[in-house]
Amino acid sequence: MVTQRFTQQVHRREQDRIERHRHEDLVRARASRLLEERQVAYVRFSAAARTTRDVLAACMHDMRRAGALDDARREELKQRWDAYVAQHAETHIIASNEVLGVVGLVNGALRKIHGLVKRLDTGPRNAGDSVDVLEERIDDLWPSLVALREAMRYDLDLQQSAGQPAS
Repeated sequence: MVTQRFTQQVHRREQDRIERHRHEDLVRARASRLLEERQVAYVRFSAAARTTRDVLAACMHDMRRAGALDDARREELKQRWDAYVAQHAETHIIASNEVLGVVGLVNGALRKIHGLVKRLDTGPRNAGDSVDVLEERIDDLWPSLVALREAMRYDLDLQQSAGQPAS
């Protein structure tokens, strides 16, 4: 009787240990999967933001040269912008709160630049709208893109703190 109870206790402890390890493995696997999903979303958002910035800069050069955009550039801008907006929405779902703050800064700047390009191209223009202002806004975007990259790398634990490489 004592031996049977002891055997049952040992068996129950072993089952508890197995269940605890199984649960720990599931938690680790979920955390790993979420980290991978966040990394993919961050890469795609960063690429979409930079590609959008590039097409907006190309629009600026076209406006300097020709005063307006041609149909091909308008279509490219629409496609890039639509892709950026979709990626921004995905990033909002998975990004950490710290990264969301920087995503918001980049998004706000890109939206202002996009609006300015649209007004310069097809109107109506606001007071102060010019290609020079557009160039200034595009140039001012770089520090936000760098801050975005640093925030994402920090969130993914790829560097110790913003601006310092991982050791």
